[in-house]
Amino acid sequence: MNRNITEKVLAPINEKLSPEKRLECCLALSDLMTKMVTYVICHTIVDNEELMKDERVAVANAFLQRVTSTHLSNHKLTKEGIVMTYQGQTFQLHDEYKTMTLTRSVYEHLVMYYFVYVHPKTEEERWVVWNYWRINSKKNLLNYNSEGNAVIAQGENGICEEIETLRKDIFETRAGMECYHKLDEWTAIGKPTQNGCIEFFRRQGHLDVRRVSYNQAWKYLFGKDHDDMAQLYRHLSIHCHPVYDGLMQYKEQAQNDEGNDGVPLYLSCCFLAYLCSLYLQLIPNGHQIFDADFSQNERMIFKALSQVTVRS
Repeated sequence: MNRNITEKVLAPINEKLSPEKRLECCLALSDLMTKMVTYVICHTIVDNEELMKDERVAVANAFLQRVTSTHLSNHKLTKEGIVMTYQGQTFQLHDEYKTMTLTRSVYEHLVMYYFVYVHPKTEEERWVVWNYWRINSKKNLLNYNSEGNAVIAQGENGICEEIETLRKDIFETRAGMECYHKLDEWTAIGKPTQNGCIEFFRRQGHLDVRRVSYNQAWKYLFGKDHDDMAQLYRHLSIHCHPVYDGLMQYKEQAQNDEGNDGVPLYLSCCFLAYLCSLYLQLIPNGHQIFDADFSQNERMIFKALSQVTVRS
C-alpha cells in the first residue's frame, strides 16, 4: 500500500503525533468516510430505486443508514466534547470514553450485518438465518418472567402468530429440518432471545448450527489469530455498562488529553467502512461506485480503513 495512505490511515493511533494532530487526522478520516458512505446510501435510493423493492436490500440500506447516523453522533460528540456549567461558569468535561457506547453500537450492527448477509454459504442457510434474526427481533417485543417464560399480554397474539409463521418458514427448508432440534428450541416463543446470531457448519459430514455471540464475533470478522481484537468487545462493553473495572478506568483516566479521545471514533470509522464495503457486494458494480466522484487516494483510504482491523 502507498506509504502516504498508510500514514494517513494510521495517524489517529500513532502515538508519535501530538494529541491534537491525532484528533485532527481522525476527524478528517471520519468526514471522508461519512461523505463516501452517504454517497453509497443515496446512490442506492436514487439511482437503484428498483433494488429498494427487495426487502433484503432495503433492510441492508437501513443498516447502513443507522450506522452512519450513529457514527455522525460519535463524530459530533468527539469534536465538540461535553460542556458543563457550574455556578455560571462553563468547563469542558474530559472523558475519553464518552463515545464508547456509540462505537459499540456500530460494531454490533457490523456483526449482525455480516452474519445475516455475508457469512451464510448457501441461499437456504441465508434464508434460515434471516428468519432466525427476525424471530429474535419479534421476541424482543414480548415480556418474559424471571423463569424465562413468555408472558403474552393482551394484543400480543399477533406477534406470536408472526413468530410461528417465521418458524414454519425455517422448517420448510432442508437446513432447518437437519438442525431441527436446536432451531426449534432457540426459536420457540417460550424461550427468550439471546444476543448475536447463528451460523451453519459441518460436523463429521453433517450440517449443524451454533449460536455466535457478539463477544465471539470478532473471530469471524477479523481472523481467529487477531490478538489485537480479542479484547475489543469487552473493552467497549465495560465502558457502556456500570461495571467496576470500567468505572475504575474512567476514574483513573488522565486529566489531560493524551491522544486517545479520538480512538473510539477511529474504530467507528473502520467499522463503518467495513460494513459499507460489505454492503457494496449487494449493489450492481458496487466495486466501481466511487470511481467517478472520488479520487484514487480517497478510494485507497476507504479500502485501507475497511481493512485496518482485518488480519491480512
